Amino acid sequence: MYIIELFLKLKEDFKMGKFKKQPEVKIQKIEKCNHFFVPIDSTKRILACSKCGEIYKLKKGENNPFEQTK
Repeated sequence: MYIIELFLKLKEDFKMGKFKKQPEVKIQKIEKCNHFFVPIDSTKRILACSKCGEIYKLKKGENNPFEQTK
């Protein structure tokens, strides 16, 4: 009985237009951002901007400001 009720509800939702394709929204790229990079993994080698979400991976030999020096 439950399957029949579910089918009827889906049919009703489809007729009311709940399953119509929504218009695609284009994401505007941020032109200027004063980046504030923070580490997002435990190795602190992958950084992401907290404002726009840009991701930056530290390359081998690059100075990591988040590593503690001994």
